[in-house]
Amino acid sequence: MQNDAGWSSGSSLGSIRRINSMDTKLKGDIAEQAAILQALNRGWGVLKPVGDRLPYDLIFDVNGRLARVQVKCAWFDQRRGNYVVDNRRTKTNRRFMVRDKYKISDFDFALIYLPDPNIFYVFPIDVFVSYASEIHMVESDKRQRKPQSAEYREAWNLILQWAARGETHV
Repeated sequence: MQNDAGWSSGSSLGSIRRINSMDTKLKGDIAEQAAILQALNRGWGVLKPVGDRLPYDLIFDVNGRLARVQVKCAWFDQRRGNYVVDNRRTKTNRRFMVRDKYKISDFDFALIYLPDPNIFYVFPIDVFVSYASEIHMVESDKRQRKPQSAEYREAWNLILQWAARGETHV
């Protein structure tokens, strides 16, 4: 349920536990499909690269401009009472897991999906990479001050503005 400011007043604990227990690939697939639905509902075209070797997951065709999009699924940290996403790239093989920072040239926007309450945060790449290693999103109106990430909550207009300006980060 959302209050007048659009902030969620809480999610069901059972739903959060179910989502937190899913494997990473499944959560990623769900987040990508939710992002595709959001784009299609806005009348944008959607392209999906073959394989997973590129630093972005999707491309949105917004008024003839192609926006490269990285999609991440946040998890709920019960101890802190907020949603968290790692803003680094994770490469794995059978023996090792390596985390590395994204570069400004890797994509144009990062979409952070919060499955329950079904919300997206839309971060321009320069903002996304400016965080140290994690981004915290608070979906509670119990705080006196909103976190910095709050201005990117459901900020789909940033993609429209970017497309209208004809920007590119390459």
